[in-house]
Amino acid sequence: MRAVRSTEAGIVSERVPDPVPDEHGVVVRVTSAGICGSDLHAIAAGPVPVVLGHEFGGLLADGSLVAVRPIRSCGTCAHCTGGAEYLCSGIYAHFHGASIDGGLAEQVLVHPDCLVPVPAGVDPVLVALVEPVAVAVHTVNRAGLRPGERALVIGGGTIGLVCAAVLRDRGVPVDVVTRHAAQTRAAVALGVGTAPEGRYAVVVEAAGSASSFAEAIRLVQRGGRIVLVALPWDPVALTPAVVMKEVSIVPAIYYGHHEGRDEFAEAAEVLARHPELGDALVTHRFDLDDAAEAFRVAGERSAGAIKVHLVP
Repeated sequence: MRAVRSTEAGIVSERVPDPVPDEHGVVVRVTSAGICGSDLHAIAAGPVPVVLGHEFGGLLADGSLVAVRPIRSCGTCAHCTGGAEYLCSGIYAHFHGASIDGGLAEQVLVHPDCLVPVPAGVDPVLVALVEPVAVAVHTVNRAGLRPGERALVIGGGTIGLVCAAVLRDRGVPVDVVTRHAAQTRAAVALGVGTAPEGRYAVVVEAAGSASSFAEAIRLVQRGGRIVLVALPWDPVALTPAVVMKEVSIVPAIYYGHHEGRDEFAEAAEVLARHPELGDALVTHRFDLDDAAEAFRVAGERSAGAIKVHLVP
């Protein structure tokens, strides 16, 4: 089968042995897989020893469509038993696309615990969106929004836009700060505002830069919350305004359970309710043989890329 790797020679699509189902996993025939910003950071640091890709899903042998939760926790530590399995230190030993083979391939061996059924009606070529939507579901849950509060999302990449979509799905008035024209068009297509006004109870920081974090501090209201979902690859500044306004800074990473609900399964339901997410977010699709070009395009936001998918 074909699979995408990051090598000394760059991104390559190469032939590798087909995965074989065993007592530890079943084979998923991939129908779509996404390139994430964290993938771009990972390959910039050098070759990756496994097949790339943590946003993916596909078909089981019986034809059922599943999304794949790319992390698997130990299941026994205090974090896991408390519903915060995403904080389990064991996940990094079982992380598709980072420590074990990921979804940028024709087939992947997946532990049964990581399979999430997808509701009927979801297009198989969109199933890779479940993972970023799950990040957004967790982010919104972390925000702790109360009735009547407004939210602002800073950052018009995939995560920022799906956070806005989840907020809108929950009936929260939401605006988005975008940087590129394609992001603004996507926000309009999702039915969210693109002209921020006033101060907000919750600001979702989905850009991860020093300037976007400063903007979040400026636009959050007194006593408000900044939910930090973007990874700040460079240091950001805590200014006096954070203390003077008594702003709460709430990090959000991955997904788990919230009030007894599986956030990844909830994300699959959001995608089923909002198939328009595909048209708004997936700007490019490539075959696995064109993986090098797909990664090049994914790195050029100014050229109009939002979410780039590979479809075997």
